[in-house]
Amino acid sequence: MAKIKISSERMKNLKALAIEMNKQNKRPFPVTNELIYCFDAVITPEENDYLLRIGREPLTYEQAASFSDLPEESFHTFFETIMRKGLVWPRYDKEGEKRYVLAAILVGWFEVYLSDGSETPEKQEFARRVDELFKSFSKLNVFPLRNLLNYKFRRESEPHTEIALTKQPNEISKTVEVDVHLPLKSGETKIYPYHSVFELIEKYGDENKIALVHCFCRQWHKMLDKPCRFDIPAESCITLGDMTRHAVDYGVGRLISKEKALKVIQELQEKGAIHQVFFEKDDMNLGEIAICNCCWDCCGVLTSYNRGYLPLHLKSYYYAQIKDSTLCTGCGTCVKYCPTRAFSVVKEKSQINVEKCIGCGQCEMKCPEGVIGLEYRERRVMLPLLKKSEVRISV
Repeated sequence: MAKIKISSERMKNLKALAIEMNKQNKRPFPVTNELIYCFDAVITPEENDYLLRIGREPLTYEQAASFSDLPEESFHTFFETIMRKGLVWPRYDKEGEKRYVLAAILVGWFEVYLSDGSETPEKQEFARRVDELFKSFSKLNVFPLRNLLNYKFRRESEPHTEIALTKQPNEISKTVEVDVHLPLKSGETKIYPYHSVFELIEKYGDENKIALVHCFCRQWHKMLDKPCRFDIPAESCITLGDMTRHAVDYGVGRLISKEKALKVIQELQEKGAIHQVFFEKDDMNLGEIAICNCCWDCCGVLTSYNRGYLPLHLKSYYYAQIKDSTLCTGCGTCVKYCPTRAFSVVKEKSQINVEKCIGCGQCEMKCPEGVIGLEYRERRVMLPLLKKSEVRISV
């Protein structure tokens, strides 16, 4: 990418906005030049100034308008634009009254900006800059920075998503094993019990609060001519709850029934998708806002691990096991679909490194001989940053 030229004043203002938006999530995003270049591709100077003025507290529409000098009609158009970009999100109080609040960065306006599926020159440029942003993390993949990053993730980082399975509750093994020697912090990523995805769809489907949107990660790769290796469509992620109102009202996604949502989830899992549940403000103590149906090739979380950009850190409730190795034909299907390469084939038999298993269930679902099963075991999984010689996907 050609060097991007930004004036010092523009850089200062965009950084100030990034710092404010970072305060909206439990997990801040590193404010680097590459991140600011992403801001520069989308946010006009006028939008930047306005977003800095409104602060981080929820506002009524009238309050939001009071921070602008534009006439009412012009402000309405201006405000609709920043809403469609995902820079401001709606919030609803207990009485159902709408408020508006400055969005976070990621998870935040990044996802909304690409979720409508349009591929304008502006969005293609944004996708290119996002790609450079993620690639920039590879600069940390050298000794001793790699060790320091792994240490930070292990001791200080708090994962922010949960991976959910789609099996019915009556299909799960009742064996329970808990490793009490590994300390677990509240709010960490965890692998959901089998029934939890169904509970989410039932809950929000009954309230008519489910929408289908384009996956931010898959859409960004698609616009860079990097199609999904698993042929998963770009329109593949699901919003939940109040986030659905935003998606539908501003043309980001389309409302679907709970029956359609369940069908989408199962079809995508059959293709190789792994289901991650995202929460408001990246805080698992708050409400769910989306189910992202990702693969290890496209997903910003999983591909960052497989490309050697970042470690992978989560809490898991399951692990895979070889139930009967005599039945294994060594076909390697489990190796293909495992998002963390926990499986390998040795002497025509599959083997598993349980420490690398995140319990997503792809191996069990895809094994043609039914050799693999899942067992319940609550544990913390932290996979260190891969060395460049170990990466699955070349940069």
